Formats: sequence, structure tokens, C-alpha cells
Amino acid sequence: MVENQPLLKIVNVSKSFPGVRALDKVNMTLISGEVHALVGENGAGKSTLVKIISGAYAPDEGSIDIGNKSFRSLNPYQARLNGIATVYQEQQLVPWLSVAENIFLGMEPRTRWGSIDFSTMKQEAEERIHSYGLSIQPTDLVAALSVAARQEVAILKVLARQAKVLLLDEPTASLTGSQVDFLFHLIHQLQQRGIGILYISHYLDEVLEIAQRITVLQNGQCVGTFQKGDLTKETLIEKMAGHKLDFSTVIKKPIGEKVLELKEISCNNVLQNINLSLHKEEILGILGGNDSGCHELIRLLAGLLPFSQGKMFLKGKPYSPNSIYDALEKGLFFIPENMRKEGLVLPLSLAQNITLSNLKEILTQGFIHLKKEGVQAQNLVKALKIVTPSVKTEVQYLSGGNQRKVLFAKALFANAQIWLLEEPTQGVDVEARQEIHRLLFDIKSKHKSIFLVSSDLEELITVADRIIILRRGQIVEEIADSSSTNPKELLQAMLGG
Repeated sequence: MVENQPLLKIVNVSKSFPGVRALDKVNMTLISGEVHALVGENGAGKSTLVKIISGAYAPDEGSIDIGNKSFRSLNPYQARLNGIATVYQEQQLVPWLSVAENIFLGMEPRTRWGSIDFSTMKQEAEERIHSYGLSIQPTDLVAALSVAARQEVAILKVLARQAKVLLLDEPTASLTGSQVDFLFHLIHQLQQRGIGILYISHYLDEVLEIAQRITVLQNGQCVGTFQKGDLTKETLIEKMAGHKLDFSTVIKKPIGEKVLELKEISCNNVLQNINLSLHKEEILGILGGNDSGCHELIRLLAGLLPFSQGKMFLKGKPYSPNSIYDALEKGLFFIPENMRKEGLVLPLSLAQNITLSNLKEILTQGFIHLKKEGVQAQNLVKALKIVTPSVKTEVQYLSGGNQRKVLFAKALFANAQIWLLEEPTQGVDVEARQEIHRLLFDIKSKHKSIFLVSSDLEELITVADRIIILRRGQIVEEIADSSSTNPKELLQAMLGG
């Protein structure tokens, strides 16, 4: 391995969008065989920098130096040609093709007659898989693979294109503990081969474990690049936030009367005989693995899935929503995990997105009153501290944490009485996570109820009053006081240990 050889240099790179200075004279160097972490709060500029390096965006000023070449900007083809590859959180694979076909897609080996040489392709894929000690097979269909295995395929795919610089965007977001360990083992192998890895993650414990150096961005500017040994998790958080954070929790209050009740609810083969209740001014945490039925349960409450048997009651009256609009009319608002695909209309403005949830409030003689729309949106932007140049800014230009807040603003504008939240802090930074937790307590204090599906054990213990654990579509345990448990006990209950 060639050590200390610069593979990539970012030199005084700046980038602006309408009303937003996303990057301001950022400098960073990645050397061969290094894992270099890039961290920062949502909106700090991480995604913009990754897109500039991968050729999706052109910087307004500065240069990208690769080896001994200097570029004012790159396009995706130039980035690939010069050994830069990105593995995004949402892997760009073709699910109905095999592992081998995905690895060599667009560069398949050919026979002398010009047809695809499947035998050679399978053999070369097998050699690559074996060299990294992976358990996947060349003939496996990608659609049938786990998230972790698909990530392995995505990495092999970019390595087949002779990548020297590998950008990993939130690589562990959907992985279990053992899968994270194996990914780190694979990363160490890549390091030994001289590949430089830019590691973008919100999981600071993992960053401090895997990275040798850490660059911190804040409001588009580079706070600095630090050796891992010079940082603790607390000092890293402070550098990201620019100030010390208060990690104290809000005291939980007694819950009120029952507002939602499920009796013997079943949903095809996904949910079986679910009995639970949600109370006024309660945050009810729901925990379970991938096949537990948690996400189906919350969608059932939101009117997106029908139930096959059982009864539901909303404030004592039968409740059987036939659509998400029906649920909204009855006071239930669903904030999905995948907010960009299911919760927001990205090309519309912040004001338009917020008021979509309750249009009748801004209609005058059947037409949208634009002044009312703007005033209502501005009030919620101020209340939720949404960082945006204007309420007219398209939501697609906001950071992930601020996009999440727009969904909260939609629920507030709809005057929702029951909030159905699915992974509300997934992919947000430490400070945004704290803001969301404070917001949940504030919502609860206003006599609302929250149904919270989360895979974050610490989050459930911090904010939930009770925790219900599902496994294979059934409730296996209820923890009446979340403050009486710990992450290890929750994990054991979830996994059946």
C-alpha cells in the first residue's frame, strides 16, 4: 500500500443555491489507504460536497484535484474515468439482474462474436467475491439479497471500474450490528489496497471507530480536519454544532384518557391479534425488527392498509379509515420514514407543502389566498425554527432535518390530534434530533398523542412513555415505563433473546 499519497484534494470549493451558501471555500485532502470521515449537521454542506466530487454539481469556485490533475468541475463520466465512485444509501442496482450482471453492467465481457460471455463474467465475479471473503454468489438475484449484501454488490460494482476514491454515503443506515462489523472488515481490506474512502455518516460512534481523520463542516464552512485521537464524541458534537448541547431530558407527565384502541387486529399474514391503546398526552413507542409488522401497523392506522379482522376505536367510536385522507379528516396525521417520496412534494415551495394538509384554511371563494398561505407558513417556520431563505423556497433545496420539520409543520397546520411518526430522526444530526425530541414533548403537552415507530433504542427510552415490542406480527412485550429499561433489554426482547 502506498501511504500518504494524496488521491483527492478539495481546494477552496464554494457553491451557492438560490438564497443559500451551501459551501464556502471548503478545503479537504484524502490520502491513499485512508478512511476520512465527513461530518456535520443537516444543512452543513456534506451532500453538496459529495455531489461536487461525484460530478453531479459544478462548484462556483475552487478546484477538485485528483492525483496530478486539477479540475474546475467534473461531470459524472469524468469522475468515474478518474477513479471516483459513490455508493449511495439507496443503492443503484438492477434488482432483477444477478450479482455478476450488476457488477459488470455496461462493461460485460464479450465473446469473439460480440455476445455477452456469461461464463467469464460469472468466473470474474466469483474471483472478486472470494478475494474479499464475501458470502454472496454470482448467480444470486439482487432482489433476493439483504440490504447488507446489496451494499456489498454496490461496492464490488464500483471497484470493478477501478475506483481509487470511494465515497460511502450513510453506509450503515440500514444495517444491523453484525452487518456493520462485516462492512468495517471490508473497508479495512479496501484500505490495504490503497483505496481512499470518504465516509459520510451521522453515527458518530462509528465515525470515531473507523476513520483516521475527520473533517467537520458547519454552515457550509470547514471547521477543521482532526485526527481521531484528538476527539471524543462530545467534542466532535460541539464542533459540529458550534456550541455545547444540553443532553437533559424532559420530565414525563402522567398520561390521560384513551383516545385510540385496537382489539384483535389482524392484517393478512403481517399482523396477528394486535391489542393496544394510545392515550391522550402519551408518546407510545413501537419497536420491532424488519419483519415485525411495525411499519404495517402504522400504515394501517393511517388508512394505507386494510385490516382483515378485529376492531379499532377512535375516542370510543368505530374507526376504519379507507384512505390517508380519511384518517386526516379524523385527526390522524402520518409522517413517513421516506419523507422525500411519501411525505413531501419536492418541487413545490415550503409554504405550498405546509398548507396542503389543510387547504380549506387558506381558500377564499374556492381560490388559494396567497397572502394567507404565506403568513400561515411563516408562523410555522418561526415556531419550528426551520432554516430557509424564504417560505417560497422549494422544499427540495432544504436540508434533511429542515425537510423533516416541514412535515411537522404540515401536521400542526392540519391540527392533528394523533401523530403517526415513522423513524422521525433517521438520518438527522445530533442537534436536529434533540430539536425533534423537544418538539415531540411540546406536541404532547398540547393534549396531543403520538404513535412512534422507531428502531432507535435510545430514542424510545428518552421520549416514549410506554414501549410495545412486536416480533413477527405479534406483540411480545409491553414496557409500561420506558425509563425503567435499557437498550440491551429492549434488543433482547426484540430479538427474542
